[in-house]
Amino acid sequence: FDTVRRFPAAAQYYHEAAERMPQLSTVRGELGLMLMRLGDEAQARKLLDASFEVDPFNVRVSNMRKVLDVLDDYAVLETPHFVIKFDRIKDEHLAKYAADYLENHVYPELTKKYGFEPEGKSLFEIFNRSRNTGGHGWFSARMVGLPYVGTVGACAGKMVALASPGGMEEKFNWARVLKHEFVHVLNLQQSRFNIPHWFTEALAVESEGYPRSETWNRLLAERVPKNDLFNLDTINLGFVRPKSSLDWQMAYCQAQLYAQYMLKTYGDDALAKMLAAYRDNLNTRDALRRSFDVAQADFEKGYLDFVKSIAQGLSAGGPRDAMSFADKLKAHKADPDDLDAAARLAAAYAEREEYAECRKLAQQVLDKSPKHPTASVALARVRMLIGEDESAAKLLSDAVDKAKPDPTALGLLAGLRFKAGELREAEELYALGAEKFPHDIKWKKSLAKTYLLTKNTAKLRPTLEGLAMADADDLPIRKKLAQMALDAGDFKEARRWAVDSLYCDVEDAAGHRMLAAALEGLKLPAKAVEEYEVAVKLDPDDSGAWAGLARAARAAGKTDVAERAEKQAKETESKPSPEPRTVEPK
Repeated sequence: FDTVRRFPAAAQYYHEAAERMPQLSTVRGELGLMLMRLGDEAQARKLLDASFEVDPFNVRVSNMRKVLDVLDDYAVLETPHFVIKFDRIKDEHLAKYAADYLENHVYPELTKKYGFEPEGKSLFEIFNRSRNTGGHGWFSARMVGLPYVGTVGACAGKMVALASPGGMEEKFNWARVLKHEFVHVLNLQQSRFNIPHWFTEALAVESEGYPRSETWNRLLAERVPKNDLFNLDTINLGFVRPKSSLDWQMAYCQAQLYAQYMLKTYGDDALAKMLAAYRDNLNTRDALRRSFDVAQADFEKGYLDFVKSIAQGLSAGGPRDAMSFADKLKAHKADPDDLDAAARLAAAYAEREEYAECRKLAQQVLDKSPKHPTASVALARVRMLIGEDESAAKLLSDAVDKAKPDPTALGLLAGLRFKAGELREAEELYALGAEKFPHDIKWKKSLAKTYLLTKNTAKLRPTLEGLAMADADDLPIRKKLAQMALDAGDFKEARRWAVDSLYCDVEDAAGHRMLAAALEGLKLPAKAVEEYEVAVKLDPDDSGAWAGLARAARAAGKTDVAERAEKQAKETESKPSPEPRTVEPK
């Protein structure tokens, strides 16, 4: 039961074992660890202490007792449906905004969507650095009693643990993680913990509302033609026993595609039907039969066709060249008249910095096929190396077929036009790449850079919005969108993107300041005061934020706050103030 995540049943039988054979030294520890997963920390502590007294060398038990010691020092924030434990010094803001997000956004949306409300309050614990151990280490120990779990959030059905983004080297969208994990809370409980791992992950990823990542698209483009895929009998292994990190990613990707295939083929209530079947203790084979009147083999066949149709659109950008240099050399020697093989070898010579061989072989190909894209790219790289950019651009321009462009040749040509300051020509080429290869995000990134330099706000804004959806963790893009909306007087959009930026970094003073300005524009001065107060707490030297606080406080009728803020604004106005509008996207 423990292995297949049927945690309440596992706890029941661990308890029975402890009652029947109290002399078994490991059972109390296993039961204590299981109760930690189920959120019963008070009872778990008693069992873990008893187990540690008998066997002080059980690492997982020892680590979990240390986790409890850390939690003893944490603050607790309760809402009608959640209990949040957090480091009172490092994560005060995160806990406050997480509570608001969970209670007022996630809970009403997801309980309505799934038609289920869990009993009691759901426990969320946010771990930051403590006692010479990072937050991720404590998060991992909280979930499995060991130092490392390969993610930043996890759910055991009745509790969720999260590594604080403030203690990580790279920030991440904590709101996305919380929403994902709360889907698990609902699905595990409403199915009585009978839902298979792949299906709850499918529902959680689908609920996030973001498109597939570049990594997932690349995996589909590479693996589908090779038929290197999981099926319903093997996909759980991709989560619990992956052969590589890419297998783990592929399992998530395929799980979401299973959910999308069900919705497309069997209707909007397809996922609800499967959930009901799992709640009635059916396995996947029987759940498919009851829900859709389809045999698993036939379902898999339809799913495979669905995935292949998606992969065909992705492969237009060209899969990565997996041939080794030795294989390319061998292929060319076997058939010297094969122009494609010769061009691939020329490109390989360029990568190895054997430029003389590259130039010689690429020119031989172009003498016979003047517009060969791979040979043109190889020779263009050599010419760019010696400063002959115009000659390289001429080669690439001849090689780019706008009806069916080679992505490498197109990208290299666009880069040369951009470098030369020919921004209109560069924009046209990048736009062509975005049209022909819509799942490759690099084209939109380059377009955004071009629009930024040409000050084409009308095109920049929707492009940045697309990039923001493609990367949920990109803070600078969200801040740029918020500032653009403020400059345009679109306070509703400014509020949206400022809030979204705080989901990536709740400790960012500029994000709070922009949100406050948006709230002012929406005639919500009391709420603006709250955000300005956070902004000046995070950056006391920002005279603009103090001035905003004074203005909003007067509008809200808070005269004492306004007078204090005006005084502080004067004292700090001579100091340099960070301007959110200078933030540029990556």
